[in-house]
Amino acid sequence: MGSSAHTPASARAGVSGGARQFVKKLLWVGAAAVRQFFADQCPQQAAAISYRVLFSTAPLAIVFVSIFGLVLQDDSVRRDVVRAIVDALPVSAAGRQDVEDALTAIATPASAAGLVSLLLFAWASTGMTGAIRRGLECAMGVTESRPLARGKLVDLALVLGAAVLTLLTIALTLLGNVVQRDSGAVSGALGLGSAMVGEVLLRVALFSLSVVVVLLLYRFVPARGLRIRDGLVGAIVTAVLLQLISLASAWIYAKTTRLTVVYGSLTTALVFLYSVYLCASALLVGAEIAAAWSRPAAQGGEPVLTQLRRAVVGIFVRQKPSPAALALPDMLPDDAAPDP
Repeated sequence: MGSSAHTPASARAGVSGGARQFVKKLLWVGAAAVRQFFADQCPQQAAAISYRVLFSTAPLAIVFVSIFGLVLQDDSVRRDVVRAIVDALPVSAAGRQDVEDALTAIATPASAAGLVSLLLFAWASTGMTGAIRRGLECAMGVTESRPLARGKLVDLALVLGAAVLTLLTIALTLLGNVVQRDSGAVSGALGLGSAMVGEVLLRVALFSLSVVVVLLLYRFVPARGLRIRDGLVGAIVTAVLLQLISLASAWIYAKTTRLTVVYGSLTTALVFLYSVYLCASALLVGAEIAAAWSRPAAQGGEPVLTQLRRAVVGIFVRQKPSPAALALPDMLPDDAAPDP
């Protein structure tokens, strides 16, 4: 019969062939992303982002405390949110209470001058979001950015989005604590500790939130964003890297506390700056992967192992581009989502 050709063996062969094509494209994308990460000077862009974040942290914290003071009516919840914001700042444990009191006093505008100063703090905090926008555009090969006014509107929208993200992160953390406290029966039936169940659920929730946030950044922040299906791979890679950095940050901080003998009170700021640099690098690596994934793979190009070897050697030695690399477009595909 005509339908006899569609046997389970042929179906398995089709699935196996599709898996091989996916792995082959993934390796090709990884090699291209590593090469373009350094060609697009993404390490310098990550350093610029971390520099801007360091100097935008205080204005951004003041804006957040002001917004949450107006939105949150419950005093205990507002106090928990402010404390979580202060904990994220590069300050020592001994000075956190003083910083919390200062932020609360500054972020409560009681006059027109206070409102104007708050608007200036909001404008100053856009330096961080502007650096992120320019870094993503550089990683994605965008040659024509938005006009100045529209770019600043995007930066201000990112500040508001960061405030919403902060609330969601704190809410997930509080929910994880509740689950950890009330999951004793379930964890006992599974033979696991309640702390493990709560920690796993919190990690999964934060990972999912990271994927969604990074995907939205890739789609809407650059002047010419990626399609959702193209940016998903890069968003997942970025979320994985951010989770690894988060797990390693406590170990890094413990190992660098001995540097207080040399740097004194600047040690916390230096560790914060380096952690932000790693996170910015992860964001740009994911952007390079997403941009490479959106391009069509060159047909009849070099083998994957050859491309990987060229990518590794290219870190140390300047090489002539391969014919397949010359055939690739420098920009995103023509049907990528333009800026509205």
